[in-house]
Amino acid sequence: MKPSLNEINKKSTIIAAVVVIALMALTLRVGYWQIIRGEELSAKAKAQQQGSGVITASRGTIYDRNGKVLAESASANTLICNPEDVKADGNADVIASRLAPVIDMKPDEIKKLITKENRYQVIKKRLSTDETNAVKELLSSDNDAETAKAFSGIYFEEDSKRYYPFNVAPHVLGFTGYDNNGIQGIELTFDDALMGKNGSIEQNQNADGTTLKAQQAEYINGAVKGYNVVLTIDETLQHFLEKHLEEAVAEDELKEGAAGIIMNPKTGEILAMATKPDFDVNNPYDIEQFEKYMLKYTETTDDEDEDEDGAKATPKPKKTIENLTDEEVAAARNKMWRNKAISDTYEPGSTFKIITAAAALEEHVVDLDSTFYCPGFKIVADRKINCANTDGHGPQTFVEGVQNSCNPVFMELGLRLGADKFMEYFRAFGLADTTDMGLVGEASSIYYHNRMSDVDIATSSFGQGFQITPIQLATAVSAVVNGGVRMKPRIVKEIRGTNGVVKSYESEEVARVISEETSQKMREILESVVSLPTSTGKNAYVKGCRIGGKTGTSEKGNREEEKRIASFIGFAPANDPELVCLVMLDEPQVDNKYGGTIAAPLVGEIIEDSMNYLGIEKQYTADETPDVRVEIPDVRQLEESEARAKIAEAGLYLNVVGDGDTVVDQLPQPGVMIGENSTVIIYTEERDKSDTVTVPDLTGVSVEDAEYTLALCGLNFEVIGAGHSEEKGAYAVKQSIEAGEQVAPATVIGVEFRQLTSD
Repeated sequence: MKPSLNEINKKSTIIAAVVVIALMALTLRVGYWQIIRGEELSAKAKAQQQGSGVITASRGTIYDRNGKVLAESASANTLICNPEDVKADGNADVIASRLAPVIDMKPDEIKKLITKENRYQVIKKRLSTDETNAVKELLSSDNDAETAKAFSGIYFEEDSKRYYPFNVAPHVLGFTGYDNNGIQGIELTFDDALMGKNGSIEQNQNADGTTLKAQQAEYINGAVKGYNVVLTIDETLQHFLEKHLEEAVAEDELKEGAAGIIMNPKTGEILAMATKPDFDVNNPYDIEQFEKYMLKYTETTDDEDEDEDGAKATPKPKKTIENLTDEEVAAARNKMWRNKAISDTYEPGSTFKIITAAAALEEHVVDLDSTFYCPGFKIVADRKINCANTDGHGPQTFVEGVQNSCNPVFMELGLRLGADKFMEYFRAFGLADTTDMGLVGEASSIYYHNRMSDVDIATSSFGQGFQITPIQLATAVSAVVNGGVRMKPRIVKEIRGTNGVVKSYESEEVARVISEETSQKMREILESVVSLPTSTGKNAYVKGCRIGGKTGTSEKGNREEEKRIASFIGFAPANDPELVCLVMLDEPQVDNKYGGTIAAPLVGEIIEDSMNYLGIEKQYTADETPDVRVEIPDVRQLEESEARAKIAEAGLYLNVVGDGDTVVDQLPQPGVMIGENSTVIIYTEERDKSDTVTVPDLTGVSVEDAEYTLALCGLNFEVIGAGHSEEKGAYAVKQSIEAGEQVAPATVIGVEFRQLTSD
């Protein structure tokens, strides 16, 4: 029986409904895969079909203020592999054994990396040129086809490596880590700007993760280089500062090193900042040189200790680089990387008297002619507080009190100001807060939060009882001498991109602290502290440089341990300061630990070098006679009579050796700069080059005796360094060529002189 039309229609409707429902379910399912999980599945498919790698962005360049490159990134190769390719076509054992010696890794370490369950693995980052070339030879089928096949799955990836061409200012620049991220200094503070944006590279792969050799299409998303950072630092001034600090570390046997700052007091720009001993910024984890210096002052023993039973115990080995524990190595690195100029607080000692004097003048509790009497101490409350000169300075004016660095004078000034005013100026000069100068790790001061007692005020007035950082003091003194305005110190000038300046850091006035009139008075007083041969800062004196400044010698830690910090802060030219320079010498181990003796001349020499470099003209007073240096003329091949005339015309003395008529040789050689009235030797017959002179030991002698002694030896004499060498009491502390050295006749021996100070 044939189905009726209704039955057919009914079945058709059911079938259609089933089809529609099936289509709807399929559509929903496809929509689920496409819309809900589409992105996830696409990523999984792409991961199966393509292997990806990172193109590391090149970090931005760091420049000094004059455009010298202080830090830059250069292309480097990173060695990578696809472990799936190694498993499919390579030989892990061959790779590990052949690769290990050329990239300085252990075979087991390499094999572990290249057999991991993934498709992208870094073997070693930033290979050296020699390592790259050695690996390329292993990968080349032209050299060894069998080895090249075994190395299937090993590739290079472009990377960048950080270099510091001048290897200066490590504590300022900092350095980068394994992942090219900033770790210290500017590299860390401005890491976001310098880092740039990484790119990527992708290659086609089979589903099992091996590379499709027939379809080697690569998809590259380029990396974007980071911004460049321009510092206020001047590389040449940085070099001067580091050189002088390094000499001080050795000569003064500084147990805890040294710190120094050069800044422009008008703008707040930091022109140089250094800590010594420091580290090789191109190899920042190497502690060998730093730790050798620190271990020099570490008390160690080979003596045998007794155990609890009185028996001899195993002797303790002396500390060496080789037997340091991991904890000691980590501690050494942290200390080595520490920027003392911003991170170490210390009692500033008498350098702080600049602040006390300026506040007292501004508040009119003293004037230039105010008189005081110093018996060698002052009684404050129930305390007898001594002056550095325990015999006393006797009657003196305010200005003389500053020149003598007399503690009783400054205690009186502090008490006249009172606790509230004293703390008001302490804060106004920026000594209660960090300066926010642009580097991480800056410490804040340690000062009184509660009301100060009279004894607190008295000791604080001459820089004891609280602690500040070198950068805080340099900023405060800059405000005293620049006209009275506290400037925010800064170490970054601008950030630049490919299209120009992205951000500029301008000079910023924080507040007016004292009047221009008070600032001028302080400049004049502080210049006399250096220019007068009877003042405490006399060893910083340099003819024509018009240096002003203040000495400081402070106690450290337990007062009875006699640990000292010697310091000096100077500025020049005194009438219109362009430079402020602070040097802090931490725990000198020499007999004379006074800042006026060992820190002041250092600052004088740094300022002189800096002024000469910057083209700041010297200003000689009526009492100063500029040192005259002349260039030795070339008189070789001249007749003796003609040579005599030419030497005399240059203002030099002459010594003739030989019986000939023509000059065949001369000492010193032509072109050497030498002081007038020095002696030139001319030879009219062949010179015996084995004829030498032994350099005498001039330690402790006067200028006159040094010149006389050298003349007797047939050597020339020259005064070098800072200080009032011509004044009575000056004694030789250093000579340019060590005693006992053999030199040619007429060689110039430079001698540096000091005068004793007690501050």
